[in-house]
Amino acid sequence: MRERDDGAPGRQTGPATTATRRSWYGHGTLTRVEKSPVNRYLHDVTYVFADVSIPSLPVLFVVMMTSVEAGFGAVPATMVGWATLVAVAAAIRGGWIQPLATDTPGWVAVTPSLVVLRLVYYNLLLFAVAYGSVALADLVGRPAASLGFAFAIALLATVLFPRVAESVYRRLSV
Repeated sequence: MRERDDGAPGRQTGPATTATRRSWYGHGTLTRVEKSPVNRYLHDVTYVFADVSIPSLPVLFVVMMTSVEAGFGAVPATMVGWATLVAVAAAIRGGWIQPLATDTPGWVAVTPSLVVLRLVYYNLLLFAVAYGSVALADLVGRPAASLGFAFAIALLATVLFPRVAESVYRRLSV
């Protein structure tokens, strides 16, 4: 049973336009249930957490193994970026936030080509968050600013991702 798609290329518009979500009652029984706004958001957070975290494992591993600075270094910046990516993507999936540069609500569908895009996009994004935000903070002379830069970079990249995915999906489907 798939999430509803209203014909938008490479997008899951169903969760953004309805209060129903798939649920599992055990023993292989799936159903659709209507959820309250809080429960919908929590459902979407768990969905998006897996969507973001699994493709991002390579860069998360590299950052965790290579960063040794204390305080406001690459690891805290990566954690802020990762959390921002998950929280904002869940809000987009649920229809609470509209992605930039597109009129289509909802998060990105899971297709083979878009899984490859996720691998590239999420890893580049979190790499930029990890090291770019620290570099920007060093430029302004405020190490704590790395967390703010990490938030801003992740926020902008997350609200643009559905548009990027839509363009890639259309180009590959032609």
